[in-house]
Amino acid sequence: MSASDPPSGTPRGGSSLLPEDYLARALRAEDPEERRREAQLGLALPADDIELDTRVLLLRQVYLAEMAERRYRKAAETALAMAAVGPLADIAHHDRCRALQALGDVQGALGAQRLAARNAPVRRRSFHYWALATLQHFAGDREGALHSLDKGLRHSQADRPLLIAHEAFIRIEGGEGVEDLDGIRHDLATARCGQGYGQLILGLIAHEIGDAPAARTHLRAFLRRNASADEVKQATLREELRRARLALATYESD
Repeated sequence: MSASDPPSGTPRGGSSLLPEDYLARALRAEDPEERRREAQLGLALPADDIELDTRVLLLRQVYLAEMAERRYRKAAETALAMAAVGPLADIAHHDRCRALQALGDVQGALGAQRLAARNAPVRRRSFHYWALATLQHFAGDREGALHSLDKGLRHSQADRPLLIAHEAFIRIEGGEGVEDLDGIRHDLATARCGQGYGQLILGLIAHEIGDAPAARTHLRAFLRRNASADEVKQATLREELRRARLALATYESD
């Protein structure tokens, strides 16, 4: 070995950092540009030095930076590259769905979310089918949404009250009656999944049945929770935030 060669195990260019070190730096980054730069430095290391799961996580940091910069088309391409690596393919397809959703590509987003559900391990399957149902509902495919929720319920555990309540909301919105609606609302309100998105579903159900105090309470809680959400979350909750604001606006004169 010549004096100019790096020590064994040290990447050329003089850096002794491992891919995992760059991943940690990307995770600690304070802005999207720094996040992307650190992740790309990790990805630039020799391919044999990067474990597949680490490669996926580095690519995801690039994706998150692109989403924060509203480079949604590029983010969708990066998510596709993530999916091609192998590990966490369901997460990669879901990320691609979010980028396409932000772009307004409804059909592309639906296709990506279907792939997420198909590639998901059992423990994440209910989440992905619920996410698919949400997109289908917003796209006007009510029956498709109910079918996806039914699939999700087969695998649901802690999130079961959310999926049941979401199904109830879709049926009520469509003019159907729902048995034990009070019980469904109570189960979601007292479950951990009743926070966050659960507040939106509780608020929209209350709005549909004319329970104005509950609608105000839950919808305001949902909007407050997302008032300072980052760019990625704001982009992918655009329709939910719009619906919450529209429902609340009906009570402004009360």
